[in-house]
Amino acid sequence: MTAAAVMTPPGPPPVLMPFARVIALLCIAVGASALIGWWLSKPIQFLSPGLGTIKPNTALCFILGGIALAGLVAQSHPQGGMLNRWLIRIQPAAAASLFLVAGSTLLSYALRAPVGIDLLLIPHDPPNRMLVFPWRMSPISALSFSLLAIAMLPWATRLTRLWLAMELIVLLIMVSAFMMMLGYIYEATSLYSLPGFSVVALHTAVGLLVLTQAVLTVHPRFVLAAQVMAPDRAGAEMRRLLPAALLIPIIVGWLLLQGQQRGMYDSEMRLAMFTVLNMLVFSTLVWWNAQVVRRSDFALLAHLRRVEAVAELDRAILGMRSTREIAGKALDHLRRIVPCAGASVIVFDRNASAHRLLANGTCDAPSFVARVHSIASYEEALRHPGCGQAIVLHDLRSMSSRTELFDELCQAGVVSYVGLPLRGEQHLLGMLELIDTRPHGFSHEQVQAAHSIADQLAIALQQALLREDIERHTASLERRVAERTRELQAMNQQLTFANRDLEEFTASAAHDLRAPLNSMAGHCSILRDLIELQADAEPRQRMQRIEASVQRMNDVIDGMLGLAQLTKIELACKPVDLNAVAAEVIQELQQQYPDHRVGFHIDCGPRICADPRLMRSLLVNLLGNAWKYTTHTDQPSVTLARQEDEGGPAFVVRDNGVGFDMSFSQHLFEPFRRMHTPSEFPGVGIGLATAARIVQRYGGTIWADSAPGAGASFYFTLPQAAATTNGEPATID
Repeated sequence: MTAAAVMTPPGPPPVLMPFARVIALLCIAVGASALIGWWLSKPIQFLSPGLGTIKPNTALCFILGGIALAGLVAQSHPQGGMLNRWLIRIQPAAAASLFLVAGSTLLSYALRAPVGIDLLLIPHDPPNRMLVFPWRMSPISALSFSLLAIAMLPWATRLTRLWLAMELIVLLIMVSAFMMMLGYIYEATSLYSLPGFSVVALHTAVGLLVLTQAVLTVHPRFVLAAQVMAPDRAGAEMRRLLPAALLIPIIVGWLLLQGQQRGMYDSEMRLAMFTVLNMLVFSTLVWWNAQVVRRSDFALLAHLRRVEAVAELDRAILGMRSTREIAGKALDHLRRIVPCAGASVIVFDRNASAHRLLANGTCDAPSFVARVHSIASYEEALRHPGCGQAIVLHDLRSMSSRTELFDELCQAGVVSYVGLPLRGEQHLLGMLELIDTRPHGFSHEQVQAAHSIADQLAIALQQALLREDIERHTASLERRVAERTRELQAMNQQLTFANRDLEEFTASAAHDLRAPLNSMAGHCSILRDLIELQADAEPRQRMQRIEASVQRMNDVIDGMLGLAQLTKIELACKPVDLNAVAAEVIQELQQQYPDHRVGFHIDCGPRICADPRLMRSLLVNLLGNAWKYTTHTDQPSVTLARQEDEGGPAFVVRDNGVGFDMSFSQHLFEPFRRMHTPSEFPGVGIGLATAARIVQRYGGTIWADSAPGAGASFYFTLPQAAATTNGEPATID
C-alpha cells in the first residue's frame, strides 16, 4: 500500500449519505414549488419580499441538480433496489440537462437575446417583469450551476487531475455561495448582484451552498469530505476546528457591523476590532487544540510505555519455568511504571482452597508486609458493587459498605487498593495486588498499565502452572513406568525360569516315559514271537492292541515335544513359495494314502516372507487333516486358496469330508482333543493345536467353519508375513 493510498480515505463517508439524500429531496421540492408558483403567476417569496425570488430556470436547475445528486447517492448502493438503479441510469442525463439549462442562460446573456428556455417555462408575462432579462437567473447563478453540472458528469475514472480540478471548482462554487450569504447578512449588495442584472436570491445562495456541500460529500471521486470524516488524528482536528473557523468570523463580523450601524464606531475601528478579535479567538482555538493534542500525546505515550513494558515482560519471562520467578519479574516491571507502597502476587490452588504468596515487594513503604487473604474474601470483593472486573478503591476510609477483605486492608493501614484478578480459561488463578497509604494513590493510566501487566502475567502463570502439572504427571508416570518395568522384568524372569523348568520337565518326562515304553515294545516283540507259535488268534489280537497303544503313547510324546519346541524356535524370514511347499506335502500324502485318490486345487498367490520349516509344518497339519477326514467321501476334494485381507496374507483350507458340529468348535484347537474316535480316524489330536501355535507365532488368527457331513473350512491369517514376489497357482486333479 502506497503513502497516497493511506492518506486518501477511499470513497465517500457512509455516515453522510442520509444528509445528501435529504438535500436532494429538498432541492427537488423547493424547485418544484417555485416553478408551480411561476406557472400560477404567484412567485413564491420564501423569506421576505426584499430577498428576491427564485427564477423559473433557477427552479428547474434545482430540480435537475437534486436528481443528479440523488443519482450520485444511489451509486454508493448500486444493488439497493429498482429506484437506485433508475437514479443511476438517469444521473448523467440530469447533469447534462442542468448544464444545458444553465449554459443556455449564459448564452442568452452573451447574445442579449432570449435564447434560453424562459418563454417555454413561463409563456405569459410575469407580474414582476424586468426590462432587460425577464425571469432569468443571475449570471452568477448560471455560471455556478454550469460548473456544478460539469463536475457531476461521468468523466473517465483514470483522469485523476481532472477530478482534482472538478473538486476545486465545486469548492469555489461553495465559497461563492457562502459569500453571497454573507452579502445578505452584512447588507453588502455587491456580494450577490451584478449591475444591470437580476440579483441572486438568498434562497438560491443557500440552495447552492447546501447542494455543493452534498456533492462534495457523496461524489465517489472527491476526497475532501472523506478526509474530514476520517477516524484518524487529522480528521479529528479538522472536525474540531472547521466549525469554529467558519462560524466565529461570521458572528464577530455581524456583531461589529451592528455596532457600527448604531454609531458606536466607524468602519476603520470596526476593521481593527475585527482583526484583533479574530486574532484572539483563533489564538484561543490554537491553544485549546494544542492542549487536546498534548493530552492525546500523553495518552499515546503512556500507552506506548505500557506496550513496551508488556513486551519487555514477555521477553523476560519467556525462558522462565518457575511461577515464583515469573511473579517476581512481573512485579519488578510493575513497580517501575506504577509507584506504590506495596505489591504482591497470590496464586490459588485449583484442587483445594489453599493459596500461596509467590512474590511481594515494596516501593516507598519498607514496613509493608504482604498478607494473603482467602479465596472467598477476594470473590466477595469482586462481587461488591462498583468492582466487577477489578477491585479499585481510591479511599477505603470513606467506604460505607465493607467486606471481609476491605476490613482486613483497613486494619493493615491501606488507603488505596487495586486488586486485579489473574484469570485462566475456566477459573481464577490468583490476584495481583497494589496498595498505597495515600488516598487516590493510583491514576486511571496506572490502573490500565497494571491491567496490561496482569493480563500478561495471567497467561504466563497459566502456562507455567500447566507446565508444572505436566512435569509432575510426567514424573509420576515415569515412576509408575519404572515400577511396572521392574515388575515386568521380575515376571519375565519368573516366566523364563518357569519355561526352563517346563522344558526340563518335558524332556525329563519324555525320557522317563520313553524308557518303559521301549522296554514294553521289546517285551511285546518277544511275546509276539512266542504267540505266533500258537494256533489261537485271540492272543495275537491282544498283542496287536498293546503294540498300537505303545505306538500311540510314542506319538503323544512326540506331539508334546513338538509343541514345546514351537515356542523355542527363532523365526526366520525367507521368501517361501507356499504353492511349491503344498505340492510337496500333497505328494507325501499321496504316498501315505496310496488307495485314497483326492482332487485338489492350490492357489497361494505370491511368495511370502516366513520361516520355511514352520510353513511346511502348518500345511502338513492342515492338509493332512483335510486328507484324512475325506477318506470316507466318494469324490474327495481339497482346496488351498489365498484370500484378500488388509491385515496381511490370509488363506483357507477347504475339504468335503465328514465335517463336525460347530458347538464343539471352542475345543477344536486344544491339544489332544478329538471330534472322532481313533477307530473312525486315527490320530492323537495334536495337529490342529500345532497349526494354531504356528499361526499365533505370526500374530494371526485361525478359525473353522463346518457342519456334519458338509466338509470343513479352516481359515488362518499371517499378518507378520509380507508378500514378496508373484507366484503361479498350481492346479492338479
